[in-house]
Order: sequence, then C-alpha cells, then structure tokens
Amino acid sequence: MKLYEFVQFHLEEKLIRVIKEAEKELFIATPYIKDYGIGIILNNVRTMNLKILTNLDLANISSSGFDIESLSKLWTKFNVSIASLGKLHAKAYIADDKVAFLTSANLTHGGLRENYEYGVVFRDRDIVSIMLNDINKYFNLGNVFNRETIEDIKSEVEDIRELRQRIEKNIGLKNLNRLLKQKKDNLQTKILRNRIKGKTINSIFAETIKYLLEKEGALSTKELHPFIQNIHPDICDDTVDRVIDGQHFGKKWKHLVRDAQQSLKKKRLIYLKEKKWHLAS
Repeated sequence: MKLYEFVQFHLEEKLIRVIKEAEKELFIATPYIKDYGIGIILNNVRTMNLKILTNLDLANISSSGFDIESLSKLWTKFNVSIASLGKLHAKAYIADDKVAFLTSANLTHGGLRENYEYGVVFRDRDIVSIMLNDINKYFNLGNVFNRETIEDIKSEVEDIRELRQRIEKNIGLKNLNRLLKQKKDNLQTKILRNRIKGKTINSIFAETIKYLLEKEGALSTKELHPFIQNIHPDICDDTVDRVIDGQHFGKKWKHLVRDAQQSLKKKRLIYLKEKKWHLAS
C-alpha cells in the first residue's frame, strides 16, 4: 500500500473512497460547504461521528459560497461537532487516524467536480496523527456551534439573502438597506454570543496564548498580538466596541489579552523572561 498518493483530478471519487474508510470518526476541515458536498457526506460516510471545522463568520455564511441550511441535515444521521475559525483556509478530510486527504478543494460542487484542484492522500499513520492533532488544535480555538444555534442563525441568513435580492431590484432601497444593516448586526451578535457560551473572553485568549507559545516558542506581548488577532478576528476587531452579556468584543482586546496573560502567570502556566512570555514546563 502506498503511503501517499497524488490526486490531480477526479477529486470527488477519491474523497468518497477516503471518507468511507472512517470507522470511528470523520474529521472535515473546509471553509466553504455547499449542499452538494453535504449530499456526498450523507450518502457515503459510515461512521456515526462527524467533526467539522469551517468558517461560520457573517460574511461567509451570508455569501453564495456557503449553504448553512445544509448543515442541519447532518444531525439527522450523525453525532455532529461543528466549530468555526474565522480565517480557516485549510481543506483536510481525515478518516480516524489512518488516512488523510489534504487538498485545495472545498466541500462544494466546484471544488470536487469543476475546478482544477490538487490533493495528496496520506496513509502514513505518523503523518496522519500529526495532521489530526494540528487540525484538532484549530478546532479547539474555534467557535463551537450546536444544532439549535445553527437553526437559529440559518433563519437570519435567509432573511439577509432575501433583503439583498430586494435591494438589487431597487425596491424601497433606503429602508431595506437600513433593515439589512440591522439584520446583519443581530446575526453578528448571535454569532458572538455563541462564542462565549460556557466560556469567557479571558479563557479564549488564555488558551490561544498557550497554543501560540507551544507552536511558536517564546513571544513578547507585541509579537503575540498579531497572531491572536489573526486567529480571532471576530473578537479583535479594532473598528468596534461591542459589549455582549458583559463581555467586550473589539477595541479593548489588547487589554483583555494582558488580563489573560496575568491569569496564566498567576497560575504559573506561563512566565515572563527578558520581555518574552514562555510556557512553564
């Protein structure tokens, strides 16, 4: 058996073969998901456990490149865990810890059947385990969505899309634009409220700091900031100051990073040496 295989075309056929091999859990990472791709999962995955890392930020789910309504179908057949990472670009399909398909293709008709994509299938268990561990770390940094929340924001997305269509036809343009902005603000609030369900901004930043120090080595606060903002653009938005359930999202994020650093320091999980933060051994 080959330990790796390059895939230049017929990606859908190869993907189906890979996902059928999952016996315990299938882990999918892809920023764009369409109903066509969900159909492939429903018709071919044999395990009951499905884990998905995607991008459920406002811009993504309200665009034509994402069918958020299709995610609801997964709960009819699988035990599903879904997390969102705002700047996710990776596309990986991992069956248990034995085979992984790393590719440029999203879980869409275009990615799997139309576009010129590329991929590599790995069967080296050591490599697959490393990939699975890395993607799981991404998952743990993300915003976890349950079925109820997906159903809730799905209806909001449908309203936003309908308003956009009416605006394109110039029907009551001024009032509709005001309503669209209100709908977007409401949806963004729901997404951010879900971000802190059972968590705090402090705990999110603390876990992120530990992840970055483990991955990058010792970092100063100034060096940490761009990494953290890149991972959590929804929390670290310099253009707004939004308070939801007593938690701050936006301009004050650097102060909250400092608070998380101090919390970790008090717990002796990190320490400052020569102006750089280190993980405690």
